[in-house]
Amino acid sequence: MQEWNKAQILGHLLKVITNSDTLWDTWVNKTVLKGKYFWTTKLPTDCSWIWRKILKCRILALQFLSFRIGTGESISLWFDPWWNNACLASNRTSNIISQCGMQPGDNLSAIIHNGTWILPRANSRSHHLEPMLVHWLSTFVPPTFNTSPDLLLWDGCDAIKIKTWDVWNSIRLRGTLVSWYRVVWHKLRINRYAHHQWLSCHGRLYTLSRLHRFGLVDNQQCYLCICGRETGSHIFLHCSYSKWVLCNLMSPWGINIVGESWLGFLTYLADLHDKPKSTVALYYAQIFCYHIWRERNARAHESGVLGLRKLLKGINRDVYAKLQSSTWFSKLVNTRPDLVPCNSL
Repeated sequence: MQEWNKAQILGHLLKVITNSDTLWDTWVNKTVLKGKYFWTTKLPTDCSWIWRKILKCRILALQFLSFRIGTGESISLWFDPWWNNACLASNRTSNIISQCGMQPGDNLSAIIHNGTWILPRANSRSHHLEPMLVHWLSTFVPPTFNTSPDLLLWDGCDAIKIKTWDVWNSIRLRGTLVSWYRVVWHKLRINRYAHHQWLSCHGRLYTLSRLHRFGLVDNQQCYLCICGRETGSHIFLHCSYSKWVLCNLMSPWGINIVGESWLGFLTYLADLHDKPKSTVALYYAQIFCYHIWRERNARAHESGVLGLRKLLKGINRDVYAKLQSSTWFSKLVNTRPDLVPCNSL
């Protein structure tokens, strides 16, 4: 959630520096910045929360931003981080500008003449040259000049076309790909059910056996069958109550209930050779997992019991709603009517 929130903030940052035509970004450039340069403006003490967060994310953004220099007409010579991801000047009155005898408003095109880079000469009368100026003039390697427009790039792609999803993929910490990702993130997933399935695969649902390990409960008896120890695999796979529901859902396709664990059964569904059947079965299992857990919680907190028939009807209702709205399934069902079990429609 922290990474996604940071990606959203960086998305706003990109809109500001690419001068997008949205009302908010236009207002920021004309009212908040008021002619100041985004990369060198100081953090105000009385600004809004979101503007403070955007300015604080400038250092992070520079790790992924780069400039593809064309004519240089849209890049500020002094106040855009076009060289080594740093701005040459820190403000309009910086010594580096006066030592070069140039103006604060100069663009990069001011040092390009007839396709050749001509760097300014440092003022010989200055006794102490700015270190940034000395470093720039001594190490600058001019890129090949071209007449195409300047481009701001995010991770090598045009920043104007970058979406929040792309920003998130750039900044997030990637973990090792787990073998069971297919059982959660498939074509028919619904985020609410997928998140619940993700928790079940991680073993993070608060079953009685887990609460017992934390020392919070003494009784571990399953709320559904009243005869087994409530673990993740028991409540979704081995419990007689849940198994009856699961068999009714899977039997129309000839899928047997196999495996010692719930994750093992889901992996078995994902490995079916018939991939369309595998996807639909995984979606059924995802809805089943969510509804069984709701029924379990209802019994645990004494908020009412649905019963087997009503529970099965609720699962089929949710499945039907998704299958009816899925473009992928609508195209598939014309050639695979066997994927629409009679008990779901």
